[in-house]
Amino acid sequence: MTKHKISVSEALRKLEAGESVSGYSIDFDRIKIEALDVMKLSKGGIVVPESAIYYDDDDIAYDEDFEGDWVRVDTATKSKTEVRITLQDDIKQWVEENNVQLDQLIEKLLDGFYRAQKMTSEKA
Repeated sequence: MTKHKISVSEALRKLEAGESVSGYSIDFDRIKIEALDVMKLSKGGIVVPESAIYYDDDDIAYDEDFEGDWVRVDTATKSKTEVRITLQDDIKQWVEENNVQLDQLIEKLLDGFYRAQKMTSEKA
């Protein structure tokens, strides 16, 4: 089946109207597409080549949750366990005021506790 060529703006209009773009293709030569539009097109099943993606660092909003060093997490070998805890009001206030990342804190505390238990049981 031959796909009909449409422009990026036509594809975005169709997607916003809830129409399918599966029978269409876009010629990405000599055009740049903003990152937010790329996400919309990708959701619609259109793969945008990396060379056609445009973004301006000044348009990216700062988010403190994404600051710091990024660490790749191998989701195939790490499982996540969710824990619910109830904090006393003064501890909760301290956690919020000091921006304590409870998930990271608990992970490190459990790791230290596990290693200490393992060492003491090996010496016994």
